[in-house]
Order: sequence, then structure tokens, then C-alpha cells
Amino acid sequence: MEMLKNLAARILGYGSEFHPASPAAVEHRKNHRKKRKQRQLKRSVPDFMRVLEQSRENAHTGVEASARSLLVDSFLKASHGDLESFGKLHLAALEKDPIFYGHLARWYLEKGAIRDHHELFSAHLLTSPFPEHRAHGTVLLQHLRPYQVTRVVKYCKEALHFTTRALKSAVKFYLRRREENPQWFDEHVIRRRDAIKYLYTTLHLKPSERAEKILFEESPPPESRVAVVREIAAMSDSPQDQARLIVKNRIHYTAAIGAIRHFTPGILYALAYVMTPQQVINHLKFFEKRGAFGDRDTRAVIEEKLRYGAKESRVSDFKSLVALSSLNADANLAQELLEITQKRIRNRGEIKAPTALLVDKSGSMEQCIQIGKLLATMCSTLAVSDLYVYAFDTNAFEVKCVGREFGAWERAFSPIQADNATSIGSPFRHLIDKEVEQVVVISDGEENTPPRFVDMLTRYEKEHGRPLKVFFVKVGENKRTPLEEDMGGRDFTMFHFDGDYYNLPNVIPLLCSGNSFELVEEVLSLPLFGKNDLAHLPPGFDGKTYEIL
Repeated sequence: MEMLKNLAARILGYGSEFHPASPAAVEHRKNHRKKRKQRQLKRSVPDFMRVLEQSRENAHTGVEASARSLLVDSFLKASHGDLESFGKLHLAALEKDPIFYGHLARWYLEKGAIRDHHELFSAHLLTSPFPEHRAHGTVLLQHLRPYQVTRVVKYCKEALHFTTRALKSAVKFYLRRREENPQWFDEHVIRRRDAIKYLYTTLHLKPSERAEKILFEESPPPESRVAVVREIAAMSDSPQDQARLIVKNRIHYTAAIGAIRHFTPGILYALAYVMTPQQVINHLKFFEKRGAFGDRDTRAVIEEKLRYGAKESRVSDFKSLVALSSLNADANLAQELLEITQKRIRNRGEIKAPTALLVDKSGSMEQCIQIGKLLATMCSTLAVSDLYVYAFDTNAFEVKCVGREFGAWERAFSPIQADNATSIGSPFRHLIDKEVEQVVVISDGEENTPPRFVDMLTRYEKEHGRPLKVFFVKVGENKRTPLEEDMGGRDFTMFHFDGDYYNLPNVIPLLCSGNSFELVEEVLSLPLFGKNDLAHLPPGFDGKTYEIL
């Protein structure tokens, strides 16, 4: 044995007193790891620059626009899982303004609602050549759901064509944190077993003994909730027993629904009991159709979930508004949902600047009217200053509303029909004597009748002695219009609405942020996360409700 030690010492360059735990050996391993890390970083930078060069070649927008503006403008759109469609924008923004990009990721974590952008921020920061970005991205990744982490890893492998040790370490920390809490881990497996399994296999991460049995040996511990799911599936002809096990073990709705054949009152109660607040909101019509609101116990559970949804961060404000519009049979429940939704919307901030909302009602603009109704509800809920709402075709008239709730705006917009030609500048005839600081236009941008928008905007700014901030929610084809050409150089943000109503609330943070300079200042004021923040992550699981937070 001593001879082997001496041989190893000569090979590794140590003296005869070599020992694996000696200071010299420890220092050697430390230096070796440091050099290996430096070599990997040197390799990752060319890869990173290669991807950026490729994005420059492919991302031809046809117009001159800053990467920062293009990225912010994309926040109203979702790629529905196709991360590559927005990946070029993120890469361009990261290349041209890496400091702002890192801070914007933190701002979007708190303000943004599109999951695709959360995933892209994490992916690009974790593969960035800057150590500060990788530490920041490690913390951001911990806020994602397992299927989102899976998308991040797949995007890095398939679109960026490389991964980093930071990415693997971040995912490893993510999984270990959940392994330590069996109920939390089981909840993830019940909801998205494929996503959890993918993360272990693709990154070659060794699961814990319990995770190994559940995911790879197909022998979950008898006391685990994963085993209970199999038991429920085996008793499809006994809804009473199914309901009992669903409630006792809080088996997630998506896992339980596949084993159910008979929707008895007990089953409806059990489903409502285990649903998340968002699922209850999404399935109010499902419960209404099956008479669940008439059952006292089931109704009480539904109302409790709605109240909990007022503070649950994963609830979509807009989905709540859409649910309101379809829930007609139960006025009391609709009123409760309305109050909860408005309370959540108020948490987004305050619209302090006097604002004008201009809604196109010309021919074929029915979609603009629907968008206008919903944005008016959200803006009036948050406005602490004047809010003016106008509908226009060749002329304009003010849409007056008694109250701020969704029902009041629905009544105010109900007489408005899409017809006639388009003059986007016509509302300024009414606004010229009013003090506003920002304008939201909902239109396709095609003007065919004077006065033109830019002409009237210029006149208004000249008379009031200050520029207006303009937001344009554009419907229809995503082709550049003369109006957009004429708006060059102004404080102008364009959102192309692609039909996904759930993305509309992303307009609100920008309306609450003042002018572009104030928005940049707000973004840059948020510090980047560091590795120390991993010890202070918010709870990701509610042990009482079994809800993933």
C-alpha cells in the first residue's frame, strides 16, 4: 500500500509524504477544478457568441428597432411552448444590453404573466458567459413548474445546442429541494410524471432512493400518494370510495378525473375539494352544468377556493374575467368572483397617469370592442387619475360607465356595433381640452379617413407642451402600417394581439410604470439574485392544501 502511495505521489508531482487528505493534495484538486472551470467557460463563450451571430443573421425585422423595445413589445404575446419563436429576441437583447436584460428578468418575474418569457429568461441567463447571470438564472429557475424546467432544458439542448454546469446544478438543486418533501415530490409526479423523469434522465442526475422507486422501478411506497392514484383507478365502479380516497389524499384533479365514470354529488365535492383556485375558476361552467352549486357542501368548497384565489399568485386575472362573462345562472357566485378578481387586479399597482383608451369600432372590429371592454375594466380598477374611454369609427364618442366592475363596462359597451370607416385621430377632437399623459389605442392601424392619428397626436402635444406615451394594441394581420412608420422616434409601444385574451393583463404593468425612462429606472432598481438567495426562496408548497405555490 505504501509503495502505491509513493507511486501516485511521483505521478502527481508530490513528495513522498503524499496523502489524499494532505494540504498539497487538497490544493492540487482545488487548482485542477479551477482550471477545468476556466476551460469550460472558454468553450462556452465561443458557443454563446456563435448562437448570437446566428441570431443576428436570422432575426431580420425589416425595420430599425432596439432589441430592448422589441423584447418588451413581445410581452403581450405567448409562443405557446415554441420558445424558439421569441428566443432570437431574447438573445439580441442579451447581447446588446446584458445589464438591462438581467434586471428585466427580475422585473418580469414580479410583473409578467407569460410563462414562455419566464422560461426564456432562465434559459439564457443560465447559459450566459457571465457568472452573475448564471447565479441569477439559478434562482429564477426555482420559481418554475417542472414542465417549465423541462422546456428550459430542451430549449438549451435543441435550440442553443449546449448546456452549462450552472444549468445542471440549478436543476439538481430544484429536484433535491422537492425530494426532501415527499408530499411535494408526489404532487409533482401525480401532475407531470414525464417532466420530472425527463429532468433526471437527460441531465444524468441520480434520484434519491424514494424517487428511484417511484419513477424508475414502478414500485411506489404503499404510503405514497402515487400508489393511491393506482388504487383509485382500480375502483372506477365505486364512486363513493373514489371520492373518499381523493379527498383523504388530496389527489390532484387532473389525475383523478381520468378514473371517474360517474359524476355523483360526492365526486363533484371531491373534485372541488382538490382543485386549485384556478381550476375551480376554469371549471365553474362544468360545476354549474352538473348542478354542483345546488349542493351546500360543494358550493361552500367552491366559494372557499375563490376566496383563496384572491391571494394565490398563479391565478390569472383575465381567466377570472372570462369566467365571469360565461357564468350567468348564479348571480351571487358571479359577484363574489368579481370582487376577488378586482382585488387581485388592484395588487398589480396603480395607474397614476391620466389615461385615454381609444377603441376602434369600425367595420369588422368586433374583436377590438371585446378587448376594449376588458381593458376598460382593468384600467378603471387601477386608475387613481382620470380615465377616458372613447369608441371611434369616422367619429368618436365617449363610453361612459356607472361603476368600475366588469358588468358595468359590459353594459356600457353593449350598444356599440362594429361599422363604418376608420379615423384613429377622431377621438382627439374630444381629448384636446383634457389633460392626459398616455393613450392606449386598440385597432388594426389601418386609417382610411382623416383626421390621421399622428397629425392629431402632434397637434395635442404641441398645444399641451409635452409628449404623450402611446400604447398600440394591434389586432389583425401583423404587417407594418403607415401609422407605425410615422410614429418613429416617439414614445411608442406596439403590442400585436394574436387572439390570446389571457395575455392582455401584460399591458397593465407598463401603464403603471410612467414614461419609458421611469420604466427603465424601475427595472434597473431591482437587484440581481445571487446564490445566497437560494437559502431564502419562498415556500413552493402548501402542506395543508397540497397546492403548489
